[in-house]
Amino acid sequence: MTAEPSEIFLAPVGLGAVGQGDSATIPVDQESIRQQLPAVLGESAFAEPPPLNLRVVETHDDGDLWRYKLRYGNDTDDTVWAWLFVSKAIVSPAPAVICLAGSFMTPNWGKDAPAGLGGPLVEGDPEAYGRDLARRGFVTLCPDYPCCGERTTPGLRSHDTGELDARFPNWSRVGLSTWDVSRGVDVLSERPEVDAERIGTCGWSQGGQMAILGAAFDARIAAVVSICGWGPLRGVGGRRAANWVQSYNFPKLVPYLHEQKPLPFDFDDIVACLAPRPFLDVRAAQDETFPNRHEQAQALTRLAGIWDRAGGEEHFRTIEVPGDHAHGAIAAGEQLRWLRRWP
Repeated sequence: MTAEPSEIFLAPVGLGAVGQGDSATIPVDQESIRQQLPAVLGESAFAEPPPLNLRVVETHDDGDLWRYKLRYGNDTDDTVWAWLFVSKAIVSPAPAVICLAGSFMTPNWGKDAPAGLGGPLVEGDPEAYGRDLARRGFVTLCPDYPCCGERTTPGLRSHDTGELDARFPNWSRVGLSTWDVSRGVDVLSERPEVDAERIGTCGWSQGGQMAILGAAFDARIAAVVSICGWGPLRGVGGRRAANWVQSYNFPKLVPYLHEQKPLPFDFDDIVACLAPRPFLDVRAAQDETFPNRHEQAQALTRLAGIWDRAGGEEHFRTIEVPGDHAHGAIAAGEQLRWLRRWP
């Protein structure tokens, strides 16, 4: 008898894929997780990045900021459209942040949301963190995700991956989005206003997830902030689990849901790949996007121990803020303080 969707859960894994031993084993465990990630993200179509082909296609004077519209990548990997903010007050290379948007089918704002050109989704919330951080002295890059914003395939809805899946049958939208984060580091590293040793990532909702995934693969990323961005997969069931395996998320998780195969690792193992780099995790007390509270608490306790053993106890912080799934004022303030401290 086939189980009803509400009765199907992502199966647990053995805890401690990273950090079971002493500090010497942590880098080995982290590399093991990176090697296994294609099982969830799909296989990259490239051994080496194609030419960046970076172009500035628009320049806007926003008073205290320069706002540039960038186009980079190509038809071989994917063309990316992004906003770049540079403060007019910058006189020497400054820290930079890749500001990754929340990913919503409706409205399809894409990069315009963190740029302050669309939204906010929650009235009164400071969701324009790309623009706001630029006004605090950071160079910020706000890219579109695949199948969102200006990267939405003509004739298709936002998040429809049909054309993308045909081009990259062994990859996934989240896999390409992870690749895009590294391409964003490449873009920022070419800018004379940027200190390439001080590049961070931040985001909320799927942006927080992608800030983690991008940094897990790219050691050039010096600090990470995730706001309402992740939770363990174990213990998630019903419509939440069904959403995780959609084509715009992690379609390669389908066997782990419908066939009840045990997960090879969990999302906290991916987070552990960041240690001992500075990582701020902000989660909301009433956030039902991640309903498995027990597993979250378990994961965060374990991660704090990994950072401690890796010699970066001060580099790991997790806080809970009141409210629902949102980029609210308290979270924005914590994000700014963290990024000013790190990198």
